[in-house]
Amino acid sequence: MDVGISLPTTSRRAWDPGLAHVARAAEREGAASLWVNDHLAMVADPASPYPYRADGTLAWAPEAPQLEALVALAQAAAVTERARIGTAVLVLPQRNPVELAKATASLDVLSGGRLRLGVGAGWLAEEMRALGHSFTRRGARMEECIRVLRACWCGRPDRFDGEQVSLPDGLLMFPRPVRETGVPILVGGMSRPALRRAALLGDGWLAVADADAVDSAELGSAIGLLEAERSVYGRSGRAERVLKLNCPPGTGERRCAEATVAAAAAGFDEVVLDVSWERLEGASTLLRAALDAASDARTTSGGPR
Repeated sequence: MDVGISLPTTSRRAWDPGLAHVARAAEREGAASLWVNDHLAMVADPASPYPYRADGTLAWAPEAPQLEALVALAQAAAVTERARIGTAVLVLPQRNPVELAKATASLDVLSGGRLRLGVGAGWLAEEMRALGHSFTRRGARMEECIRVLRACWCGRPDRFDGEQVSLPDGLLMFPRPVRETGVPILVGGMSRPALRRAALLGDGWLAVADADAVDSAELGSAIGLLEAERSVYGRSGRAERVLKLNCPPGTGERRCAEATVAAAAAGFDEVVLDVSWERLEGASTLLRAALDAASDARTTSGGPR
């Protein structure tokens, strides 16, 4: 199992010592992938509950500066050589899919085919409305956007007439991504609709869990449901499985290692550590703990160390 890490795009560490410094250091440490989150706009005192905390409150200050996701990944790609890059997750319904197809194909080509696009439906209604889109119809728009992305990545997309998104005849979209099938799309989220979309339209699933609450059996059941639904939809092959582990301040090495082992036991291919970057050494320590745990898990299962 691979181990990746989220970059500090909402932290002062993006400026000091800088995103490029952190990206290079994470790759040297052994991170297989580098990820960023996504919000185009925040609002003061949002009424929308944050879905990944029990009390619904934000895990960060809404006024904190936040780098745009694809711009941040472009810099990370420019200063690294091997680590894959990805969004975890990009709020797809509030993006123009044709513009996004161009930007992601360009980024994939310039990075040597290292991009993976994690996408989600979004939770912040105020942000969605500010960008001119319906929050209640975001799921349907997201599905249409995925279809448009895949069409555009073919270079010569067919005409598409959706309820919210359309493509005219004769459109040319070059360059194409490095892979013949386009940029891999991982559908994020823990809900049944998210799993359905991952099975129907995605190349994989991007799950999320708190490091201190990883339930291997529950996550394994969700993976089983994902694969069963892929069979129903006639999807061949095995879906990629990535688990984003929330590691808030105070998360220790042992807890991080245990969560990594639990993710491997559940059947995930990769864990992504979403760590606090206030202490650079603390983030590096958690990354090393997860890397060691993943290596031990591979050895125990008989895979290559």
